[in-house]
Amino acid sequence: MPFVEFNLDIILKYGQALYLANSQSNWVVDRMCRMTCIQDSHWQISYEVFQNHFEYKYAIGDYCLQNQSYIQWEKGPNRNLNLKNDMAMTIKNKWEQRKIQFLLQTDSSASVVILMSNLDSIQKKLKNNKDMKNNQKIFHMSHYIDINKIIMGIEVQYYLLTKGKNPYEFISKPFTLNLDDEQCFQTKDLQFTKILL
Repeated sequence: MPFVEFNLDIILKYGQALYLANSQSNWVVDRMCRMTCIQDSHWQISYEVFQNHFEYKYAIGDYCLQNQSYIQWEKGPNRNLNLKNDMAMTIKNKWEQRKIQFLLQTDSSASVVILMSNLDSIQKKLKNNKDMKNNQKIFHMSHYIDINKIIMGIEVQYYLLTKGKNPYEFISKPFTLNLDDEQCFQTKDLQFTKILL
């Protein structure tokens, strides 16, 4: 099974350490899952993962775990890692934030896709790549979002502009963001309304 390198940047108090609690070790926080501070506030651990579906969460505790009662668990649901092969991989996380990837697959007529939201920081134009094989475009963006903001509810929708002699504008029906690591849609999966000019 593969070794997975977990990385997280966080500034801790003197005498504290960061731990990788996980489903494989039955959520026991001990020195076997203590991460190493390799530079300033950068913590890292290489962990051999035996489970195809691996759940994990970061926790802050005393370096020597002398005070077992003091463990600060990261807020939010467990993080998930689904392994599809035995290749080593590197994971970079942020404390109490989730990296959400937005992907929208469209036909080749779409020229601009903008993600709109009640959270200002994710209102952005998405980058695009052409899928020549399927004559489609894939618009994408990644963004770290605070777990508390996701729990309170973030609504998003896509604005889409087509190219050509008669360009059209479309807006998708709003949907609420969930804690999945990927928000992947095809235009046919979302309900779009044509904007009348």
